[in-house]
Amino acid sequence: MKFLFDCDDTLYDLSWPFKMCLKEFQLHVPQEQIDSFYACYRAHGDAIFSKIQNNQITVDQSGAYRILKACEEYGIPFSEEDAVLFQQCYKHYQQKISMSPVFHDYFSSTKSECGILTNGEDMHQRNKLRTLQVFSYIPANHIFTSGQIGVSKPDIRAFQYVMKALDEKASDWFYIGDNYINDMEGARKAGLHTIHFNRHHQKEGPCSDHVVYTEEELILLLRELEGRE
Repeated sequence: MKFLFDCDDTLYDLSWPFKMCLKEFQLHVPQEQIDSFYACYRAHGDAIFSKIQNNQITVDQSGAYRILKACEEYGIPFSEEDAVLFQQCYKHYQQKISMSPVFHDYFSSTKSECGILTNGEDMHQRNKLRTLQVFSYIPANHIFTSGQIGVSKPDIRAFQYVMKALDEKASDWFYIGDNYINDMEGARKAGLHTIHFNRHHQKEGPCSDHVVYTEEELILLLRELEGRE
């Protein structure tokens, strides 16, 4: 089998560094609103992602902006200085992210061909992948970032670039990702099969060939697909 993975919120829980910073800054977000607050934070970052892609702003500027706007939306007092410090905290915990043993066991034992396609500034994403120890399992020439390619998901050209670089047919590959629009719709339009790892129970739809909700369910599905070969 041939599997192409997203990185953020697929190979690890992207919300973990954010939640650690919430604790450190003692932001008064009710427990039942943490997930929606996090979604708001992500949405404000996604809204200006193209500016990072076009080198108009830095990753740090985007990070400070999104926590500031999320706090504004939730009526939480938070200064620009606080936002800069929050982003520094977030970067600190990003350096401590890890893949679960479930993923390490899978990548160390699978015979399937695996690759990565992730949105984000090239060096920033590769540093995350190094922290996750992905390079121990997946060769560098199978790892692609939107910053490197010059186009981001869900644009089908991102997927087409990877298939051309690997000299592969899209129909032979599965794409695994957490975001329905960026990952499932983009991959499907490019001709790949799709596995929606909906870790945070967000939007779903018909472009997903399979939907799973936990890392364990995902690995079971990958093993099942491998067994069909």
